[in-house]
Amino acid sequence: MPGDVWERPVTPISQMLPLVVAENLPWWLAVPLLQLMLLVSGILIEKTYVSRITPFTGAMALFVHVIVSGSSDLWVGLYLDLGIILGLFGLYAYMENIPVERPEFKLLSFFAYGPLTVLLVIVLPHWLLAVALVVGAVVNFKLIEELQPAKPYYYGHPDDEHDEGGAGMDDIIALVQKRVRDLYESVDLETTEPKEGDKAS
Repeated sequence: MPGDVWERPVTPISQMLPLVVAENLPWWLAVPLLQLMLLVSGILIEKTYVSRITPFTGAMALFVHVIVSGSSDLWVGLYLDLGIILGLFGLYAYMENIPVERPEFKLLSFFAYGPLTVLLVIVLPHWLLAVALVVGAVVNFKLIEELQPAKPYYYGHPDDEHDEGGAGMDDIIALVQKRVRDLYESVDLETTEPKEGDKAS
């Protein structure tokens, strides 16, 4: 009868398609994986450590954490709200291809909403929020020193959008090829060097 169709239970997708990996992941693995993917995607979009998109993806990762954990801490909530506002501003600038020159956006996005800082906020208990922010800011400051002159940030440039955006895929492939070539040459030299017994003879 027609009424039976509406009362029939819907078969979950994971039972219909057992090969779909994402549908079969346990929640304790799927949630951290989703958060990590959001944080990493903020880096990969413009191939830099912090960009206009990074605060948005970081805020989304923290949003997932807050919803799943049921945390209602006031300061974490304010940190999340500010991250969403900052992230929406950066997302709009990215979509409109507008370089961001505001220093407050740059400082907050790099030191307070970088992927490492957001990851510390997620991993540590809410009462260690200040510690997570301080440690994240210190490590990010050290990254500026270590990664110069290759900039670990990118907020858009009016003339040439992607020339200043850090290492691209071609640069990474070229570097890997050079390292493999150097490794091959060093191994080849070691195998062709004469041994002590050969010199004596």
